[in-house]
Amino acid sequence: MPQGLFVWYEVTTDAPDAVRAFYEGVIGWRIADPSPGHETAAIDYRHIYRADGAGQGGMLVLRPEMIAAGARPWWVPYLMVDSVPDTLAAITADGARVWMPPTTIAEGTFAMVADPWGAPFYLIDPTPPPGQDTPPPPVFALDITQAVTWNELFTTDLPGARTFYARHFGFTYPDAMPMGAFGDYQFIAHPLQGRVGAMMARPSADAPLGWRTYFRVADVRAAAQAVRDLGGTLEGDVHEVPGDDLMIQARDPAGAFFGLVSRKAAAG
Repeated sequence: MPQGLFVWYEVTTDAPDAVRAFYEGVIGWRIADPSPGHETAAIDYRHIYRADGAGQGGMLVLRPEMIAAGARPWWVPYLMVDSVPDTLAAITADGARVWMPPTTIAEGTFAMVADPWGAPFYLIDPTPPPGQDTPPPPVFALDITQAVTWNELFTTDLPGARTFYARHFGFTYPDAMPMGAFGDYQFIAHPLQGRVGAMMARPSADAPLGWRTYFRVADVRAAAQAVRDLGGTLEGDVHEVPGDDLMIQARDPAGAFFGLVSRKAAAG
């Protein structure tokens, strides 16, 4: 099984109704009602679907005890692994921390961890549904509307993060873009997914450490207006990025950071 593929994304929130309406309006997803079967564990988990019917991720509603323990609204990626216990043993020996121990559900075995510098993510060894002979549609792709199109890591130790993710998840680093005083914007690739994103030293002490998730939309300017109309906030203006794209950064009504990307030719 490929180690280190981005295979799922989860937004945590303390305002599920507002956030559901927000993403349905801004990106065009359908966010389902709480999943049957999770109620026994007092978990409110809602699946996210793209317009093409493919599953794109999930919404985890934060309980009061989660918030008291430090959980906050955020987008968190899932990385596929061959074995959750084996990967946990390897990454904790390198300084990672376990935030949620291994748990097995119908969809597979997963655990929530933080890298040695505090960036949270999940490990998952997925179990395909009975009768599924082909892989599900990708949740990460450079050119699928409503899918994740970029993964960006802010860290306090760029050389250490490069080594950690290469050793445990097979990431490679084809090139970098100098960012002046901010250092290098180090591009990340995976042997099976190609260029998946980038990592960099966080630009300021108040910038949260962690993975930052960017979604492709049909028209980033129209989506930015929807962010304003539906209770989100924009961080800066729409601007050009390499690859003939436009991008804007934003926060949903609960405060979770995300980015939006579209082709320049498609934007109004």
